[in-house]
Amino acid sequence: MKIEVIFFVHNQLEDYFYNRNVVVIDVLRATSTIITALANGAKTIIPASSVEEAVKIAKNLERSTYLLCGERHTKIIDGFDLGNSPLEFSPEKVEGKKIILTSTNGTKVFEYLRKSKNVLIASTLNVSAVSNKMMEIDSDWSIICSGRDGFFDSSDAILSGLIIKNLNREVNVVELNDAGKTSLLLYEKYEGNILKYLKDTDHGKILIANGFEKDLDFIAQVDKFPIVASFTNNYIGILK
Repeated sequence: MKIEVIFFVHNQLEDYFYNRNVVVIDVLRATSTIITALANGAKTIIPASSVEEAVKIAKNLERSTYLLCGERHTKIIDGFDLGNSPLEFSPEKVEGKKIILTSTNGTKVFEYLRKSKNVLIASTLNVSAVSNKMMEIDSDWSIICSGRDGFFDSSDAILSGLIIKNLNREVNVVELNDAGKTSLLLYEKYEGNILKYLKDTDHGKILIANGFEKDLDFIAQVDKFPIVASFTNNYIGILK
């Protein structure tokens, strides 16, 4: 099994991911919000790369069937139902709803993956379920770290390292690229102290400064939700 970690996906072309197996990571916070919403009963997630695209999607749906959600630079978008805090996506709010979600970083990645083979969504919250599915599929994988405003985000890298660590316990990862090796070293250094690490990252500090420290406490819960979510035909849903 070969694992390729990619830190800057926006430099890649869509054709690069054609027919590839891909894992998408945006720990702080899009993929964590996606997993939480699905675990709490959301019908499906529709990722949108821009505010305009999200609003356009919403116009084609019955108002009672969806929630329009998203943020720019941590703050809820004016006129939207919810932001991008996983704590907002409670069962009472999301059960049975389609969630249209646009975020500063994570949801933009999916526009590159429409022709990929398998696309899984990973967070600390479901990392073992994702790792197990990767082993079940038993192929080579690209792990995409969504980053922050085009910059490297080590919160995504540490989760990449955790995934690789999980895979190494069960299968022979025959090859890691440099980003994969770096991610594994990072996780091994801070294993058992993910919450402190998340809070010390640049992204974590921004979230804390904007009043979202409880999001970090929530996201640091490893394997809270034993679900696997995949992106297919522009929708994200739970794999049965």
